[in-house]
Amino acid sequence: MKSSLKKIAVVCPIFSDKVSGGSEKLIFQFVELLASDFEITVLTTRSLDYISWKNSIPIQSKDLFQDASNPSKQIHFEKRSSSLGGSYKILQFTVEKQRNIDRFNRLSKKILEKPSLQNKENVNYWLQEQGPYVPELIQFIEFRKSEYDIFFFVSYLYYPLVFGLPLVEEKSIVIPTFHDEAPAYLPIYKEVLTDRSSYSFNTPEELEVFRNILGFKPTIYSITGMNLNFDRWSNFKENSNFLENSKTVHSSIKSKSPNSSENSPFLLYVGRVDQGKGFLEMVEWFLEWKTKSYFLHTLKIAGKIVSKIPKKILENPNVEFLGFVEENTKLNLIENCSCLINSSPLESFSIVLMEVWLKEKPVLVNAKSDVLKGHCLRSNGGLFYSDRKSFLPP
Repeated sequence: MKSSLKKIAVVCPIFSDKVSGGSEKLIFQFVELLASDFEITVLTTRSLDYISWKNSIPIQSKDLFQDASNPSKQIHFEKRSSSLGGSYKILQFTVEKQRNIDRFNRLSKKILEKPSLQNKENVNYWLQEQGPYVPELIQFIEFRKSEYDIFFFVSYLYYPLVFGLPLVEEKSIVIPTFHDEAPAYLPIYKEVLTDRSSYSFNTPEELEVFRNILGFKPTIYSITGMNLNFDRWSNFKENSNFLENSKTVHSSIKSKSPNSSENSPFLLYVGRVDQGKGFLEMVEWFLEWKTKSYFLHTLKIAGKIVSKIPKKILENPNVEFLGFVEENTKLNLIENCSCLINSSPLESFSIVLMEVWLKEKPVLVNAKSDVLKGHCLRSNGGLFYSDRKSFLPP
């Protein structure tokens, strides 16, 4: 590595190309792109699960990073080659506290609904429970901040940014993936997200939400979006294994439509199957639409299930759960779908919309997300719904 290259630290809760979250894909691609021109070190966790923050990545003696400032703690070290040229380092810190999501949701409800409880002590406790709780990562930043020219922090909501950013704010670029959601109004975020840092937003709507909630427009910012490999899509050919791959089913769910035509038209949902993504109401409205429509379309769901799904939906023959799918399978699904649905009310970009539009397919999105609605208005590439009435045909 040339000594003249700028040294950049990228701080993020999860770093992997094996998870389906949009922010995780964004930062993984971001690091891959920068690796040929900069000396990159990713500071992240050993977790691949944002629900529990379980330490999924094992530590082996040959993969240890020795931190002289804290020799008692084991840090997983990995060096990777970028698919686009160059290489980068990954330091994965142990999450000290796993999250019980039900207990955390109860705590969040109490804190977020009662401003009188939003004092520093309570909010700090809430942030530790929010996670991922990695105090050693924060300590690493504090002791080694002089070794890096720039720090990137990803996802405003989580512990690493809130406690790491103030240590290096004047040489930091924040990728907030900001949403208009209840936690964004907590006083702590006005204290941490200041004009002393620079910012990279995914869309104009994200910048506007940021300005409305935090009360300022950053002096230094960019609207960056995300790079997509157009050549990959231009040269994409239908994979002969599509039908076989599309039968892949989540390990706990068996295929529910053995008698349906494999060539039947379908709508597609790609992403985490999460109540916070507006998923359940969308599926319920889709099934109601099916009862009133002569169309043969089914709904295919490609993504990891992270919320409880009612039995009536799991067993409905018009809804097929595929689980997490590999990239080639996802491309085939996009190639063959009639329309993509993104039901999330909270988005800062939506990578899959861009991928679908590269294949000239329409989308249907949740109008509660200003970002998704803005994408559709600018592109004329989709429609949006805001409630049951606007989802269903007249």
